[in-house]
Amino acid sequence: MDNTIQKNRFVYLDNIRSLVVFLVLAVHSAVTYSGFGGWYYIEGSPEELSIFEMGFFGLFQSFLQAWIMGVLFFISAYLATKALEKRGSFCFLMERFFRLGLPLLAFMFIVSPFMLFIILGNYHENNLIENYIQYIKNLWWIGATGPLWYVQTLLIFCTFYVIFKKFSNIIKVIKINSFGIIFTIILTGIIAFLIRLVFPIGSSFYNLQFGYFSSYIVMFIAGIIVGENNLLDGITNEKNINWLKYSLIAGIPLWAIIMVFGGALEGRMDFEGGFNWQSFAFSTWEALTAIGFSIGIIVLFKKKVNIDNKITGLIRDNSFSIYFFHAPIMVTISLILKNWMINPLLKFLIVLLLTYIATLIFSHCLRKVKPMRILFK
Repeated sequence: MDNTIQKNRFVYLDNIRSLVVFLVLAVHSAVTYSGFGGWYYIEGSPEELSIFEMGFFGLFQSFLQAWIMGVLFFISAYLATKALEKRGSFCFLMERFFRLGLPLLAFMFIVSPFMLFIILGNYHENNLIENYIQYIKNLWWIGATGPLWYVQTLLIFCTFYVIFKKFSNIIKVIKINSFGIIFTIILTGIIAFLIRLVFPIGSSFYNLQFGYFSSYIVMFIAGIIVGENNLLDGITNEKNINWLKYSLIAGIPLWAIIMVFGGALEGRMDFEGGFNWQSFAFSTWEALTAIGFSIGIIVLFKKKVNIDNKITGLIRDNSFSIYFFHAPIMVTISLILKNWMINPLLKFLIVLLLTYIATLIFSHCLRKVKPMRILFK
């Protein structure tokens, strides 16, 4: 790799994105065997879990859901400011529509129906072509974005960013401080609480779960502000690693209190939304985790995982295609192992590792073909 290019790369941000992709697979494998949440194929059920298994899956999935996509939006927004400055509005949007729009369309019109009709066998007639025609005519493809909802949302966010920048100046921020971070956490929690009065957790509008969008929007805007004002050094200040500790030391007991005293163990899902203390407390907890843990993990990776070698490079180069292809591969592996009756925690871990390795190998081989390497750059 050219030394100039290497110096200009934000290696630790690439490594965070690689970690996030792995954790996305972890969430989807956990959903498969816990029954908490939605996925193409679900084998487990909360009623069949022990108290320990329920607690593990509940905390694991809640914790990852709270921060992994938010930090991805932050990093994408930060890098978008550099790309827009370099390319200009038109070239930036064309590049976004190519790199995000084409994979999104490919997933909606090829991968998603392949999973539904071939892998899962969800069709009513023997004629697959007729089913695909109905898939198009009935507009089922609009909500068939699967994990690519993130790509769809990022494309929308980037478009709004370009329009906003064209007609207005980005807010100028002098420095990052604890007061600003705390204020942002509180504001994010309040916005999430208000959104969930209308769109509670679990509700979906064409595969967009607006109940989670508070932290996504705030983190994207934060990435824009940090990028426009060159404030990343303020974020990666070593003292900010304390936010990693705060989000864990305070966050885990707070989550347990909300679940136990909020009635989750008795099947009450008040924390998912509505005008109640459980929803407000859970929204605040999520905001603390989304922002606090994200800041802490960025600092940690800059200090400890700012490395670029063959392994990190291999994973980095294949991260997007792993994200793109993991759903059909995970569902296939889960169906193959359907009759293997073992502990759900163990099965979740085995399916996660098998899926990640298989998808990495598939992606690496696919990207040897030049058009695929360009599309899944």
